[in-house]
Amino acid sequence: MMTRHVNRTPGTSRAILLGALVAAVPLVALMIASGSERPASAQQSDGNWLIELFDHRGADIGAGIPMWGYSAFIRYEGHTILFDGGTSARVLEHNAKTYGVDLAEVDFAVLSHSHGDHTAGLDYLLEVNPSVRLYVPEDGYLGYNTQEGREYRPGYRYATDNMEFVSANAEIEEGVHLIFTTSPHMGYFYRYPPYQDEPRLNNLPELSLALETESGDLVVISGCSHSGIEEIVKESKRTTGAEVALVTGGFHLGPYSAEYIRDLARTLKDELAVRRAGATHCTGDEGVAIFEEVYGEYCVKAGLGTRIAFPD
Repeated sequence: MMTRHVNRTPGTSRAILLGALVAAVPLVALMIASGSERPASAQQSDGNWLIELFDHRGADIGAGIPMWGYSAFIRYEGHTILFDGGTSARVLEHNAKTYGVDLAEVDFAVLSHSHGDHTAGLDYLLEVNPSVRLYVPEDGYLGYNTQEGREYRPGYRYATDNMEFVSANAEIEEGVHLIFTTSPHMGYFYRYPPYQDEPRLNNLPELSLALETESGDLVVISGCSHSGIEEIVKESKRTTGAEVALVTGGFHLGPYSAEYIRDLARTLKDELAVRRAGATHCTGDEGVAIFEEVYGEYCVKAGLGTRIAFPD
């Protein structure tokens, strides 16, 4: 198995990489009835955009199967990208076909982190596209890391000969940036503040995707934001020197108070000047509602089956 290392940002310090391989996640599809019409085929859409292929919520689900997890199919400047794979290969297959996208066309995929609700669906991607480039965060889990000359696979469910390990910020194609951060928390809700007395395991590695728009701003896509969505935004801005036009994905805010979430949303909007936000997945229903309240008309609806056009 051929593996490569991506480390293209000079001066980026390397963190100690300790993390969990697979998170405990619900594996039962939430068959939620939806009264919305089936969305038009994403293949008919022009410009730069994404469509969510995996999520447990959304207003445009149509004939898709809702399930806990996250995956986004992205068209960007001639590239076809898959960001995360969700919890089930068969559900990812169903949803891709339902929303009119072909994962055999994916040029490269990005895995945000090693939790099962983001990794398992990649089995389907590799069935139809076995030679796809797959970027994964380099993880020192249990000492099995490439620096020691041992083979590393970020999930027991899949492997690819074109896996590239990322341990620092990197521009992998023109305007396509991988943002590398690490988490101060393990990633399970019950280990997060305000439960400060719970033990923590540090430095779960995580990749986010930052895409430059025509105006030079960024669209930032996060899988779970275990590192903190505000820290991911800061790192994206620091690395590229650009402002953030849109941030979307999971913000991992389920265990936090409404006051904490509201302060965070205001920090993103007012202090970090993030112009639009589309919160979903592990943000939690209350968190999504608070982001809608804070961002108002600049809130972007996100969720399964939702197509999000990128700002120019």
